[in-house]
Amino acid sequence: MDIDSLKPWLCLKFAPGLGQKTAIRLLQEYPHPEDYVGQPSHEVYRLSWLSEASKQALSGFVLPASWPQIEKLIRHYRIGWTTYGSEDYPEALAAIYTPPIILYYRGDLSTCQKTYRLGVVGTRKPSSYGREMVRKLLAPLCQRGLCVVSGLAMGIDTVAHQTALENNSTTIAVLGGGLDSIYPPMNTNLANQICESGVLLSEYEPGMKVEKWNFPARNRLISALSSAIFIVEGALSSGALLTGKFALEQNRDICALPGNINNTNAQGPNYMIKSGARLVTSPEDLMDILAMEEPTPEEQLELFPELSAEEETIYKRLQQASGEISFDELLSGSGWTFGKLSVVLLNLELKGLINKSGGSGYIAI
Repeated sequence: MDIDSLKPWLCLKFAPGLGQKTAIRLLQEYPHPEDYVGQPSHEVYRLSWLSEASKQALSGFVLPASWPQIEKLIRHYRIGWTTYGSEDYPEALAAIYTPPIILYYRGDLSTCQKTYRLGVVGTRKPSSYGREMVRKLLAPLCQRGLCVVSGLAMGIDTVAHQTALENNSTTIAVLGGGLDSIYPPMNTNLANQICESGVLLSEYEPGMKVEKWNFPARNRLISALSSAIFIVEGALSSGALLTGKFALEQNRDICALPGNINNTNAQGPNYMIKSGARLVTSPEDLMDILAMEEPTPEEQLELFPELSAEEETIYKRLQQASGEISFDELLSGSGWTFGKLSVVLLNLELKGLINKSGGSGYIAI
């Protein structure tokens, strides 16, 4: 990709007096900035609704002062870009009210065209219940090709991206800053893994730092790229609910995980369910919302992990219980040694079939 082709678009994006809505209007009438940026005789400069400041910047080919840094970072991090109206520009973004003029990416941009895309949003400080439910509900869908869309934040976002990768599926991460600097930094390795099979996206130029006001704008892209939005945990004032608001405006389906009414982070999903969001308690609920074909009985057997005789014994006991069972109860009931039971329980946890429910108790999930 010729980096010089980006220059007219940057001139357009950063032209003074030319807001995003006006820029999109201009592009809808004159879709090729390279035809008129730096060309003072072009008819575009006779438009009455284009400000004089914008005309001067465009006709003078005025680049942002940060251009040398942008160019350097694009080359160093191998960042690609697409522009509004281009053939590879994601169709889902082109249809929203304020689409990005320039969309930067690392990875495979065609990931945005996957048939089944679920936006997963929630708190940065999820409960163990929230984390486990994300894994339990998403894993079967990811094994059938679901693409997870989220924001690479700590908490629910991270678990959602990880679940997709662990189940050999693809995922889209939309960032609130430049693609040269991953935020939060502890998710840098996760971001690199996403690039291998999915894509990182941002409407912000490389070198642009994360600002708190970037996240609401980022959330509109998450909802736009998703066929439906799944709200897992979040307070009433959280960004997860803001994403739900964007989803409504963009005519996307909204679903939510019900939670404990005493948990502040359950207030957001519970409120959305009361307001009409679809309640999700099983992978089949998500499949129905996304119109995914449900697995055949043979496929369901293939998805279920193979268990040893000892693992099956403990798992069945936990399944049949009305609540959690303590380690001591399981130990006395099995007649095994402490070490043997510990290994069996650990294996069941690693296979995603049981979870510690607090203290020394275990519960089937």
